[in-house]
Amino acid sequence: MDITKRFDRILQIFFLLQSKSVVSTEELQKRFEISLRTIYRDLKALEIAGIPIVNESGAGYSIMEGFRLQPSRFSQEEILSLTVAEKVMQKHETEFVKKHFEAALIKIKSSFQVHQKRDFLHLEDAIHLKKNFKSIDYLPNIIDILLNSTIKKKITHIHYLKSGDLHEVGRSVEPIGVFYEHNLWYLLAYCHLRKDYRNFRLDRIKKVLMLQDNFTITHPPINEFRDKDFSENRMQIKIRVDRKYANYLYWDRQIFGFTGEEISDDFVVMDFDCPLPVVSFVRWFIKFVDVAEIIEPAHLNNELVEIMESGLKRIKNKETVS
Repeated sequence: MDITKRFDRILQIFFLLQSKSVVSTEELQKRFEISLRTIYRDLKALEIAGIPIVNESGAGYSIMEGFRLQPSRFSQEEILSLTVAEKVMQKHETEFVKKHFEAALIKIKSSFQVHQKRDFLHLEDAIHLKKNFKSIDYLPNIIDILLNSTIKKKITHIHYLKSGDLHEVGRSVEPIGVFYEHNLWYLLAYCHLRKDYRNFRLDRIKKVLMLQDNFTITHPPINEFRDKDFSENRMQIKIRVDRKYANYLYWDRQIFGFTGEEISDDFVVMDFDCPLPVVSFVRWFIKFVDVAEIIEPAHLNNELVEIMESGLKRIKNKETVS
């Protein structure tokens, strides 16, 4: 056995135990790719070295409170930044960079105080990034206030500029978290006016103020909302486009969940896993109706015809009035 390699692994386990309130054996197995027997042996080695390890029944292992490296004085803003950085680095395409950033962050988190660990854990469930997120994408400055309100469970008042409006409207909301989709950042929050959950584009939030009032209800983590939306609302769509016009669909097709294409001499067949309402896709597709067709699902053609007939009727009525 490579003693140096084992020592390094045991040290990493120590830092990991310090960075979280509890660590399961399943997480240790997955992270270090070792057997359950080896995990128990490494934990025993830490105990022999004087590390007071506690077995949390049914949950995993932790280090007895009070035994840790002298905690650094991380500010709340630094905790927020580290959380966002971790989410971004998890999407990094270079495995070497991602792996070693994770190792470095574990060492940093090992020096957190208990309440900081809890805040960090909470924030992990308050940020959602899509699979193809790029670190160069825009993140508004107001995110610190919004994420702080999710930790402190304080109602936040926002001034929001809706699409097409000239004046901002006020909303009292209970922020659940933020997510990135279609090249934009969104806030998912419970809106007191609508008595329901709503998405707000962060670039349209012009002013934010965290109030002293506590949340009125308990909210699930953002991932539960997002995973549910993706599974329930996605639709598989296939279209065929004249090849010489296919390039006109290039820029917008990602918004509608483009997944791949088959190119022939005359046509390009495109597949979509569309997360948006069907009407959004159909209205976008209308721009290309003279050079493309919807293959499946066939019922989308009915919606396409209805929209076009409604438009033609409106034009005719206008001509009659004139």
